[in-house]
Amino acid sequence: MDPVTHTLLGVAIGESFFRPRLGRRAVTVAAWAANLPDIDVLVLLTGDPGAVILRRSFGHSLFLLPLWIAGLTWIFKRKYDDISTLDLVMIITLNCAGHLFFDFINSFGVQLFWPFSLMRPELAIIFIIDLVLVGFLAAPHLTRLKAAWRPHLGEMCQTALVAVAFYLAMAFTSRQMALTLLTNETGGKSFQYAFAEPFGAHRWRGVVKERDAWKVYLIDIPRRTATPRMILPSDEWSMSARAAQQPPFGERLRTFFKAPVWSVTRKPEGGWLVKVYDLRFTSLVLPRKTTFEYEFDVAARPSDGAKPRGVRIW
Repeated sequence: MDPVTHTLLGVAIGESFFRPRLGRRAVTVAAWAANLPDIDVLVLLTGDPGAVILRRSFGHSLFLLPLWIAGLTWIFKRKYDDISTLDLVMIITLNCAGHLFFDFINSFGVQLFWPFSLMRPELAIIFIIDLVLVGFLAAPHLTRLKAAWRPHLGEMCQTALVAVAFYLAMAFTSRQMALTLLTNETGGKSFQYAFAEPFGAHRWRGVVKERDAWKVYLIDIPRRTATPRMILPSDEWSMSARAAQQPPFGERLRTFFKAPVWSVTRKPEGGWLVKVYDLRFTSLVLPRKTTFEYEFDVAARPSDGAKPRGVRIW
């Protein structure tokens, strides 16, 4: 999720469960802790084309997260020495868990078992930025506009968290319905998946894999329809694309992408230009952009290997 949603979740947890006993300082700690796993965003400063693959990796790892929790606990203990270490650990751990959960349920995926596994599990029940979630979590803070409501901010944050839970349950059910509609429409192909579209859990982007192409469907839950929207050829099995898929970089890329679309173009000077992007980062509702598109220079003889030369990120 985006930092705004993570921060609002942290504030809601702090206001609901810790502020009545520990004061506003608990909300400050909760807000910082809710963003702690995103420490791995620092890899983007390296400028390495493969750096984005490390997003949601070591900062989100269940094996390394205790180290980050201990470090942030030490920092806040020096600032708020009258708050017990146990309380600080509870606040930080709960908000880090909330961060991992919110990242796990959207379509970007999270490497929970890094560095022992590069798998990026996900539930994919909400879009990366979900305005409904933001609305639920931000709504209690509108009470600050009316003085008589301000003392009830904690209770309103608790109500917002309950509303979020119901919304996520609805999104989970909606995605199962989307997969069923997609199966009924396609007859159950070898690989099919449903990604959330923005602006609510009522529309989904269904993808179906064939050997040389992806079929993309817009799934509308209220109308119970799965409508074909486009067919995207993919050169995944060409010799040049297979050269780009070789480890170590290609292996990392395969763990990052869920539904990759490959294209191969011969260069005038010889060799091939290979491009790949993932359908998990596109949208049928928003204006179409190619995001996280990787480019490779492949030698005239694909067996000589491929060199990644850049990535386009919006």
